[in-house]
This record gives sequence, C-alpha cells and structure tokens, in this order.
Amino acid sequence: MTEVTLFLDEDDRYNGKPMHEQIMRLLMHHGIRGASSFSALMGYGHKHHLHHPKALGAVDEGPIMIMFIDEEAKVQAVLPLLKEVVHEGLIVTKSVQQV
Repeated sequence: MTEVTLFLDEDDRYNGKPMHEQIMRLLMHHGIRGASSFSALMGYGHKHHLHHPKALGAVDEGPIMIMFIDEEAKVQAVLPLLKEVVHEGLIVTKSVQQV
C-alpha cells in the first residue's frame, strides 16, 4: 500500500474552483478507496510566509492537507494526474503496511 499526502493552500484554485475539492473529486473518479482533507491551524511553505487564518483580522487562507492510501498500482496511475493539478503544493508518497 502507498500513502499519499498533498500539501496545499486553501486559496489554491484549479479551473477556477478550489483545488482541494477538485482533487477529492479526481480521486473519487479514479476509484481511490478513500481520502481525507484536513484544514490546518497554521503553517508555512518554501516562501516562509506564515499562514495563520484564525488570527484576528487575518485575510490569509490556511493550509490544507489531503491524505489517501491505496494499492501501489492505483496510486501510480493517479499521481501523474495530481502532478498536472498541483503546481505549487507538495506531494509526498511513502510505503505503508496494512494490518
């Protein structure tokens, strides 16, 4: 099994729609068993800009993380599609064992 974690910003868009929603639909369409999307309280990326959307008066959108686990072959089939969508985020993969 392979675990995939995607790191995005809440304000990232793909074809004018929220990227995290588009990715979840893409995963469903390609038969990925299940995926979860998480909204973070705070974070920063390679530009070292601190995103703190819950701060008083903040106009920043927060970080989003999408995670899914599936068979290696299914993950390898969907990764090129994810790479077409995610340009500034980060995609991390690792092998996991199912118990």
